Amino acid sequence: MARVVIRVRPLKQEEIEKQTPVIIRNSGQVITLRNPLEDSETKSFQFDYTYGLSKDDNGYLQPAAQAEQKQILTDLVPRLLRNAWKGYNCALIAYGQRGTGKSVSIFGNKSYQGAISAVCDKLFDQIPLAKDTLCQVSISMMEVYNNEVRDLMSNNVQESTLKVRENKRIGYYVDGLKVLAVATVSDIERILKEGKRNRALLSTEMNSLSTHSSTVLFQLKFVQKCLKKSGQIINKSSIINFVDLPATGAESGVVNESLEKNLSVFHSVVEALIDNKEAKVPFNDSTLTKLLKPVLSGHSKITLIANISPIDSDYNRTMTVLKFAEQFRKIVLNAGVNESVTDEVIQKLREENAELLSELRNEENLVLKYSDPKEFQKIMEKRKKEIYRIIRSNEEEIDELKQTWEDKLLITLQKMLKVAELREAAFEQDKETVPYLWNLHEDPQLTGSIVHLLQPILSYTIGRQTDDNEDKSDITLNGLSIQRTHAVITNEGRDGAVSLSPCTSSKVLVNGRLVDKPITLHHNDRITFGCHHLYVLNHPREMKSLPATNKPVAITYLQAIEDIAISSGYTTESDDNIKKEVFRLIPMVHEANIISEELDKRLSFEIVSLPLKARGGKRETKVMIQKKQLVTGKMSLWSVECFCSRYIAMKDIYQKQVKEYDLILSNDEDPFWEPDCNEALMGQAYVYMQYLPYMVQMEDTVTISDLDGHKIGQLNVHVLPHKPNPIQPLDDNSSIENTDDTLGKRIQFQFKIKNAVGLPERAKKGVFCKFHFFLDVNESVTKTIAETVSPNFNYMKEVTIDPVTPSTLYSLRNEPLLIELWTKETQVEKWEPSSVEEEMKVTMDTKELMRHERQTRGCPVVIKVLQRQTVKIESEVMKYELATMKAKVNHLEASVKRVEDLITKAEEKNDDKILLIDLQKAVKNILKNE
Repeated sequence: MARVVIRVRPLKQEEIEKQTPVIIRNSGQVITLRNPLEDSETKSFQFDYTYGLSKDDNGYLQPAAQAEQKQILTDLVPRLLRNAWKGYNCALIAYGQRGTGKSVSIFGNKSYQGAISAVCDKLFDQIPLAKDTLCQVSISMMEVYNNEVRDLMSNNVQESTLKVRENKRIGYYVDGLKVLAVATVSDIERILKEGKRNRALLSTEMNSLSTHSSTVLFQLKFVQKCLKKSGQIINKSSIINFVDLPATGAESGVVNESLEKNLSVFHSVVEALIDNKEAKVPFNDSTLTKLLKPVLSGHSKITLIANISPIDSDYNRTMTVLKFAEQFRKIVLNAGVNESVTDEVIQKLREENAELLSELRNEENLVLKYSDPKEFQKIMEKRKKEIYRIIRSNEEEIDELKQTWEDKLLITLQKMLKVAELREAAFEQDKETVPYLWNLHEDPQLTGSIVHLLQPILSYTIGRQTDDNEDKSDITLNGLSIQRTHAVITNEGRDGAVSLSPCTSSKVLVNGRLVDKPITLHHNDRITFGCHHLYVLNHPREMKSLPATNKPVAITYLQAIEDIAISSGYTTESDDNIKKEVFRLIPMVHEANIISEELDKRLSFEIVSLPLKARGGKRETKVMIQKKQLVTGKMSLWSVECFCSRYIAMKDIYQKQVKEYDLILSNDEDPFWEPDCNEALMGQAYVYMQYLPYMVQMEDTVTISDLDGHKIGQLNVHVLPHKPNPIQPLDDNSSIENTDDTLGKRIQFQFKIKNAVGLPERAKKGVFCKFHFFLDVNESVTKTIAETVSPNFNYMKEVTIDPVTPSTLYSLRNEPLLIELWTKETQVEKWEPSSVEEEMKVTMDTKELMRHERQTRGCPVVIKVLQRQTVKIESEVMKYELATMKAKVNHLEASVKRVEDLITKAEEKNDDKILLIDLQKAVKNILKNE
């Protein structure tokens, strides 16, 4: 059976400080998951090992991450190596949610060792102890993304896309994948470092989120050669696969068919293997499962490390991972020892080549059976290519078997190690004195893997790689929006000053701000080239000159993204989840706008955070993407999920457009297109309800603003409280004396939306209002009114709050009621410009329109986040506060009047006594309303 271990990620510092509820408990081999919505509902799972949180009488305990990782390796590595020495193939697969330590389990980080490093350390410690045995270790490293395979050990990784082919003898293999011989652990570490560097280069070329959607497969081949008395050389071999699978349950919603397919087919393969449906196991359905067929088909000793989150908000994702891990454990293994005789293998390969050539000659004699000679010629050309490719592959394998181990090591030295050693030596020599750029990446594993030294009195051109290699840039960056010559960075030499000069039309941001003229850079400045290339300047001289109390903190990827957000007008969101989602979307929205420019779609995209409703004093916010037609100004909203799926399609379309200049798409194929029959959010209005707890009626006209904050009309609303029993409207003197008097009681009122006035012309297509009244579960919707810019809704809703709770009272006092005005875009009408500015826009392309937007608004269009919805409009608030104050004054006057009435009655009776209880009641009412 496959072995499965569960790793629960440690709590983050902010989760500890906020006392985030924990729903995981593990003890020995058993892990228990609690439903946060129903404490009594739990489910337990049993695995081979569990690591992470445990619980005692004092609460949850968690080991230091370093100690936990060390324990995992102590438990897993010795068993894996024992199997490798016996000649079994082995696999260690990391699976789980993003941010749970999945990649760290395999690769480790700066703080502690990963599985690859631990296995290599132990293996090379054991090799000298093997007597009369020649041990050889070779490695390969590849990435599977979007169903393409990239060789991460290639010196030209951008052009290293490889084909997955099938051979009857060995099954699926990657044609052209480099397999490098290594002699020491240091060799492996250097090559791994180069692999990470190449992966970082690839991810910035593809998109910033690709590393979470890709699989990294690191293979270590361990061969033991023994000379028998007969003179034969016996090979005992083991392939150890380290697999870092794509993250499950991506928080950002980034999915597309090919990315989702690899992981879903992986799940289907596991399910089919458990059901023993060998004939129906869908290995062929994805690139990933083709490569993992030797692992999953039972011919390897497999261990799965399933990584999960312990907090309540991740309950569904954690449950999904645990259920899959439970299924995975049922895979039946039937691994065998891999032994072969070198001479016999060579003989079989030669015999196979002879059979293929004979087969080809026989097929060529079948020409008479085909009525169409041209058709036969095409079939034979294709068949010849396939046969000669197999023969060539077999001959390469024969040459490799004949090649000495020393020659293989020399090839590794020339292909990879020499380049890595030269780069590392140059950096180590100058890093304390020479300024340099180092990369930032969303994946911490790849941050700092790319470094560019900036030597004194030298200028470095930054730009994309060209086909002709003429005017090659000193620092080559590829990907969307990188110009042939994008910028020039210079180490002036005088006092160590470093300057940056962006080229015309190139996109360069420094600390989040767009730069269009030369600028002096300083230590820890964050520079963004194009869409995804984020770098930090390390300036040793400046850093040393800073006082000890002012030493800069380490720069992170999120900090660089926050720079961009703040420079675009974004005020840091108090809700951490909303903030993280916004920061995750920023690079994607930025890139979508650039693709729109490149394809001249005349569209822009922005992130907007929209309030939904208030619940117990806490306003729920939803992040959405606003799409704007730059010529007509028409706007619509997309969900994050909708945008993310379209975003991936946008990238695919752009790549196809680059290769095929005449690419023609139908509307259904175009991710930028959407039909005009959608409902669109036209504007929003806010009604403040502080006066309602006083049961004061209010009729008012509130402003309707569009998503850019511009006034587009007014909405007339009326709030009419009722007497408790029977239900009838209160008059002006029926209000209560203190808002706290409503606690625990029932209040009833009518809420009316009478009409809207002064709306734009497109309101004639039909408009309606939506809102959630505080604790309402269901949305309230008015009727749709068309053919007018001043629709009469005449909407009335009877509202009962029973009882009034402190949270309800808080909402009424502090939270405005959000009313959304929606339009039904049911007609497709030809748009005509109605002003000189609109006529000018018709002649502009997307780049010019984007530039016009930036100049008009004074900030980048690409990532502006709208938060005005959460800011109270002072004039509206003042108006309602005046109404509330008026109610309080009325109460005070009424209370004073009661005291005066008591005195008057006493005087009329010629009585110098007033009942104490009456006086106390009147005074108490006065004091409560001061």
